[in-house]
Amino acid sequence: MRSTWIAVLGALLCGACVGQTGGSTVTFPVAAAGAVDAVAGQPLSFSADGFDVVLTRAKLHIGAVYLDESQSVSGGQATGCYLTGTYVAQETSSLDVDLLNPAAQRFGAPALGITDPPSLVGQVWLTGGDVNAASDSTPILVVAGTATKSGMAFPFAGTITIGSNRLPSSGTSGGNPICKARIVTPIPARVTLRNTGGLLLRVDPRPLFELVDFSTLPADPLSGGFVIPDKPGLVAAQNFYNALHSTAPYTFSWTE
Repeated sequence: MRSTWIAVLGALLCGACVGQTGGSTVTFPVAAAGAVDAVAGQPLSFSADGFDVVLTRAKLHIGAVYLDESQSVSGGQATGCYLTGTYVAQETSSLDVDLLNPAAQRFGAPALGITDPPSLVGQVWLTGGDVNAASDSTPILVVAGTATKSGMAFPFAGTITIGSNRLPSSGTSGGNPICKARIVTPIPARVTLRNTGGLLLRVDPRPLFELVDFSTLPADPLSGGFVIPDKPGLVAAQNFYNALHSTAPYTFSWTE
């Protein structure tokens, strides 16, 4: 993953140095935040797919964030992991963000970018290390809460990892590297970097549960509740992961 970051950084700097853009190189803070209407320290209540959900825990591990000047072109990407065009911003430190906290939670190090051209799309890397490594045991998403429907309560918990459990089946060959399972792209991100302010990535946890049928989850004998399994197979669990990997929960903006 570090070698990938260095390559992207080199391309970004070279693009700025040779005058291919009219912008200048800048460093800036990046933060992530949960649902805008959440209240820090309190559960988030909402409805999803006929269930009333009270979410008491939702933490997401973000390994990196990138912005690119070009929209993706169908068939134009060799692996579907790296965007075509020029990367104009990169945040390569990681962050565990509380999705029940609407306040900006800063990444540990500033990001690097160029002020022109503006970006059109972004990427969120859901990885705890090398984005191309087959194995990664990092808890990417941890959730807990209770869903109710027709008077029945389903206390639930779940942890998503993206490692060997997301590798294609043994009968599949080529064209589907593990990085595809870890990189959320392309997320709309019409952002112009400036010398003041910073980049905010807001992640709303509600879209993650839109197609989760809690009544089909397996029971957890340890907690007495239900568990969202960390592997494909069960439809509710796969829908949960698919929603995490979709662009729906993610919104980029520049803020002063």
